[in-house]
Amino acid sequence: MNLPGMKQGVAVSPTSLAPWTQRFGTSTAGIWLAALLFIALPFIAANIGTKLFMPDPDLREWRNLIKALVLVAGYWAYVRYWERRPVRELSASGAGAELLAGLLLGGLLFTCVVVILSVLGAYSLETVGTLGDLGAVLVSMVPKIAAGALIEEVLFRLVLLRLLERSFGIAWALAVSSLLFGLAHLGNAGATPLIGVLLGLELGLLFGAAYLLTRRLWMCTALHFGWNFVQGAVFSIAVSGQSGDSWLHGSLTGPTWLSGGAFGAEGSVVAVVLCLAMTGALLMLAHRRGRFNGMATS
Repeated sequence: MNLPGMKQGVAVSPTSLAPWTQRFGTSTAGIWLAALLFIALPFIAANIGTKLFMPDPDLREWRNLIKALVLVAGYWAYVRYWERRPVRELSASGAGAELLAGLLLGGLLFTCVVVILSVLGAYSLETVGTLGDLGAVLVSMVPKIAAGALIEEVLFRLVLLRLLERSFGIAWALAVSSLLFGLAHLGNAGATPLIGVLLGLELGLLFGAAYLLTRRLWMCTALHFGWNFVQGAVFSIAVSGQSGDSWLHGSLTGPTWLSGGAFGAEGSVVAVVLCLAMTGALLMLAHRRGRFNGMATS
């Protein structure tokens, strides 16, 4: 009701707010705020909650599985309800071939690292386990390594790399996300600031290139898994400073620049050179396929 002498206000309909909300939703601030609300906060809550209510070390794999599921669900919800598009990067169509390619590439690439280190006298094989030992290793290590690879690839490739690309372009996105990936491992045994930077150059760029080649989650995650599994569960080399059950038992010796020291072979110049070479090959292939011409999942 309008009283005498009172100026009539201008009614604001819900549709008049649409242009503003649409602009905010596609702005840099809107993109990152939504990612914080949909992805980061639920993941942090799951991390805290699982540690509070599942403190038993034997439940670590279950904690990681829960965190991985929460992270993937949060990412799916962010893309579906904020970006309002199909979540193509999580589509199962064609996932099998991409997973197989990533597993083979990661496993063969690290095997090449071990072969070169062996020729140079930096790695020596001591004992070989039985088939029963291999089965036990698969049971104990596959869930652990798979959950870790999945969590890191969703965070650093699907979220950081993809959103940084939208804000700053592909070159800056690849560089920054890779550097942050390497620096995130500074708390691991044997890590130094130099190793953190090298890990970003070595694996951050490699996994980022695998993502850019497909613009999907599967190949980069399988590549990450294959690299870590063959490194730790097969050749008993510390994975970013962390060790676990393995089938073959060997040891690294020699100067740190060659062996990687306590951090493992990922800190070796051999791994850095091979991974950079593979990164270059993947980026060239991605460029030829037109993956740099806009974001296929945006």
